[in-house]
Amino acid sequence: MDLRVPPKYGFAALAGCCFGLGALHLTHAGPPVGIALESALILCLSGVVFYTAHDLPQWGISRSGQWRAVRIGAGTALGFGVLAGVVWVIWLIGHHAFKLSFLVSFAASLGAAVGSRGSLYAVKADEQLTEAQELATLLSINDRVLRHNIRNELSVALGYLTKIEDADGSPETRQRVATIRDHLESLLETSDRTRRLASIWRTDARCSVDLVAVVEKEVAKLTADAPEATIRTELPERCVVRTHPSVPVAFEEALRNAVEHNDDVTVTVRVWRDDGVHLVVADDGRGIPQIERRTLRNAEETPLEHTEGIGLWLIYWATTRAGGTVEFAANEPQGTAVQIRLPDRPGSDESEGVEPGDFEPEDFEPNGDRL
Repeated sequence: MDLRVPPKYGFAALAGCCFGLGALHLTHAGPPVGIALESALILCLSGVVFYTAHDLPQWGISRSGQWRAVRIGAGTALGFGVLAGVVWVIWLIGHHAFKLSFLVSFAASLGAAVGSRGSLYAVKADEQLTEAQELATLLSINDRVLRHNIRNELSVALGYLTKIEDADGSPETRQRVATIRDHLESLLETSDRTRRLASIWRTDARCSVDLVAVVEKEVAKLTADAPEATIRTELPERCVVRTHPSVPVAFEEALRNAVEHNDDVTVTVRVWRDDGVHLVVADDGRGIPQIERRTLRNAEETPLEHTEGIGLWLIYWATTRAGGTVEFAANEPQGTAVQIRLPDRPGSDESEGVEPGDFEPEDFEPNGDRL
């Protein structure tokens, strides 16, 4: 087969064969109305295959996958035709033979229609599974490289910077070293956060989390780090829920994102329970750019639409892995409201071997078990 020929022509040829069978059936002897209806049925099935040829480019399947779908469709048509012939022989032996031409034509056309549509779903699912497996392998490699190679190299570079600063203590050198150190430490932090993101994606553990205790702990920590920020809370006495251990990461990132990206900001944190468990972090800062909100809503990044960092992705994936939803909405009259909703699965007070407050990439195997 010449693969330079577009695969849609393969489906078109298959549809043409079915159309030809329908047209040929019109030449057979028999009641005119019956022959016409039988031929119309075959022609309608060939129309399904013609539509598949027209619709093929919209499926996002590779060229080799499209040709594979053509082969599956043709094979199904042939198989249905052979099966019809066998059925006709069985009926002939029993003296109840049906018209062979219609039976084979109809069965082949039905097989072509079913095979052409079904093959697209089968091939697309297979390619998506292969892509997911390759991405999982890539993620594992990326996690290992970030965990060992990049972190070690950055640590060595930071160590040499300290030696340079000690050897030459001039103000100019100290300023340059400080600038380099800031960039390297920022890169090191990005590496750690990326590893954290990968670990969230790979972990399936569940544990009991008291969201009120989580909020109080993070608010106290952030108040100590950024005393200029005003943080208000509206909390019940307790709110224990069984969820993914990375949920505190989502709240930590939402809170820090509100404080670190705004000056003199006021943040309000609310937790309540009704048809689900709700956690809202609202600020009166500059707000999240519309392009970043659209990127998170589409759950993908492109060269033109992407977020500035991975903090918002940490919120998104931590919430998603918990089976919840997150919305980055405008906070009237100004600012952003990060609205997290979790399934209401009441948790227990007993320890389950997972500490949600200390969720780190090294703490879990891919299946969610603690190392």
